[in-house]
Amino acid sequence: MAEMRFTHASLAGVVTTVGGRTLAFDDEAAGLGMRADEAERLKRSMGFATRNVVVRDDTTTSDLCLNSTRALLRGLDLQPGDIDGLIFVTQTPDYSSPSTAIAMQHRLGMRTDTLCFDVSLGCSGFVYGLSIAYSLVQSGLNRVLLCVGDVSSRMVARDDRAITPIMGDAGAAALVERREAESVFQLNSDGSGEKALFIPHSGLRADPEDADKPPTLFMDGAQVFNFTLKRVPALINDILTAADVRPDDIDYFVLHQPNKYILKNLQRRLNLDDSRLPTGTQSVYGNQSSASIPGTISGFLSEPFSNRPLRTILAGFGVGLSWGACAIRTERIFAPPVLKFEEIVG
Repeated sequence: MAEMRFTHASLAGVVTTVGGRTLAFDDEAAGLGMRADEAERLKRSMGFATRNVVVRDDTTTSDLCLNSTRALLRGLDLQPGDIDGLIFVTQTPDYSSPSTAIAMQHRLGMRTDTLCFDVSLGCSGFVYGLSIAYSLVQSGLNRVLLCVGDVSSRMVARDDRAITPIMGDAGAAALVERREAESVFQLNSDGSGEKALFIPHSGLRADPEDADKPPTLFMDGAQVFNFTLKRVPALINDILTAADVRPDDIDYFVLHQPNKYILKNLQRRLNLDDSRLPTGTQSVYGNQSSASIPGTISGFLSEPFSNRPLRTILAGFGVGLSWGACAIRTERIFAPPVLKFEEIVG
């Protein structure tokens, strides 16, 4: 695994914006051709309840992240010119080229000497992106903005009963600044599982017979489930060992939120309760891809992160296949409750 340690970088704030349209699974199930008993079983086992998606078809991940960023800068009393770098982690960029991060630099009014680039990652993207932001700050930058998320509802077929009810739209912004604080990160990847979660015919490697098919997300649910149960408990144990802490020393374990069934299985294996391992994000907002960790902080842990020092384990896992975790310390950070995009911009 890749292990990194930092002593002069810390998380200063997190803001998450979700799509402004709330969809109820009860209303969607019939349209997806599900029987009432089948829908009820999925509600109990998978935690399907509601999800938030964008209202307009032309709303992109960068729109959600820009909204989060502006709220974050206001909350921290900073100007765009105070930021030295911008990392944008997404699977749904505005364009395949140029980098969306560079366009965001212009839209935000940031300095032209700002470092900006995209990272193509999903479920593990927040931890991977955070490690890059910490690295840049540790190396000498003062403040780095990390934007993560996806408009996932645009990656799935509208009639795919296996995936459609899971996905939500969200874009989060986090600020990492130079400050004395200890943290440790561990990152892993296994490309042999690339097709467990992938979007065929979405790039240059496509079969000619698939050229006219729309690019939509495919998921091998069994493979993803087995991967998660194999890798994540060991991931958590490894990061605890690397940080030289016991589970009882950790205030919160904030994991990627794929669905309730996976999270409850992980929770039992890790012997943690809901008070320290939140599991409700997917049931309220949908699977937010790389934004699910900040989305869980904004949605369920805003008060503790805002009001007291915390020691936290963050862990992301999924598409790639990739998985990573970090042990971080935070002081009282700016972490307001979830924002809804269309409610704010009109």
